[in-house]
Amino acid sequence: MTDGRGRHQLTAGLLAVSLLSVAANVVFSRVLATAVYGAVGSVLALAALLAIPLSAVQAGVTRQVAVAAPGAHRLARPVAVTAGGAAAIVLASLLLVPALDALLHLHGAWVVALLGAYLAAILLEGVPRGALVGERRYAWVALVVVAGASVRLGVGWGWALARPDAVGPVAGAAIGELATAGALLVLLARRRASGTRERALRVRDVGLSVAGFTGLLSLMSIDTVAARHWLSGPRAGYYAAASAAGSIAYFASASAASAIFPDVAKGASSDDGRSFWVGLGEVALLGVASAVVLAAAAPEVVAVVFGSRYAAARVPLEVLAASYALLGVLAYLVGHHLAHRSRAVLWSWAGAAVLLAAVFLEHRSPTAVALDALVATGSLTLVLATTSVVLEARSRERARERGRATVQPAPAGADGRDAVGTP
Repeated sequence: MTDGRGRHQLTAGLLAVSLLSVAANVVFSRVLATAVYGAVGSVLALAALLAIPLSAVQAGVTRQVAVAAPGAHRLARPVAVTAGGAAAIVLASLLLVPALDALLHLHGAWVVALLGAYLAAILLEGVPRGALVGERRYAWVALVVVAGASVRLGVGWGWALARPDAVGPVAGAAIGELATAGALLVLLARRRASGTRERALRVRDVGLSVAGFTGLLSLMSIDTVAARHWLSGPRAGYYAAASAAGSIAYFASASAASAIFPDVAKGASSDDGRSFWVGLGEVALLGVASAVVLAAAAPEVVAVVFGSRYAAARVPLEVLAASYALLGVLAYLVGHHLAHRSRAVLWSWAGAAVLLAAVFLEHRSPTAVALDALVATGSLTLVLATTSVVLEARSRERARERGRATVQPAPAGADGRDAVGTP
């Protein structure tokens, strides 16, 4: 395992990004009308949903870089490929303006166009961020992502004050993410591969990461998009507020999960499970502590953060706090399976299917939708935790077999002694 101090720098940076995200929601909920804030929440939830397969590129790159010799990968080609994909996303967003406008009732093209820019930036930063984290350059990555989140808050706040519509928050997200991607690409350009031969990134690792995290993090977005579609404007706003506050429990645990992932990947490649158990303890502790605080202080959190007009968000928040804490643990478990290159990451799609079915059958109120999310996350946590324990048991057995092989005595006759060393 690497020393914990550098890893904790990244954890702290990611937590700061989460707090800035919550601060942005606080600002928007107070500046914008409830119905407008509901639209903003649904757009940002859709953005998170669409960004999942794009951002999952990072985990696939991190795993490969973390287990290889330092500087063994040359990354110019993957960066060029993702740049082409980013351009295609921008073009597609412009073509899909009518469809997305009709789905979310946005009454304008700017929000959809900015959504495309945001998604393009997410894809652009996947390779450099994954490589830098895999090389344990934690402090630089933390600095860049915090700066990008600050830009997001500043731009969104300023725009919302000038024009209280749905454009400002999405513009802030797009500009902040583009700034983050640009800074990460500059850092990557200064890195030089030092290996004796070029190593290509394996498509399978990236594909497993995309498949697993797409299924998992859909759980973070499907419910908010469903709330916007089925609930009235104000009630969708209450759900968006509860989701924004409840996500603190996720970000607290998922930040630790992201920071320890290179060590978990390295441990998986050598059948050393210490990093897995240390990480699981950290992630679970942060998630549970955050969820307990949020649930116990839900009325105060809603009143202080969003104001009295969002009082109806209290009960959904109490439920979503537990759901988001489980999502943080799930993010860690999916990463663990990815570190082992296990197809069990695909179980995350079962959780997404459960949530889709649940919200289709029961969506009468914000609390009902929140309970749907808790059922989905709880069932998936049970499945993935069980399979992770099985993976670690197999790793320990392989390690024991290698240990026994290294102390196996020489065969009889090799040096005049029998198999147990008797003359």
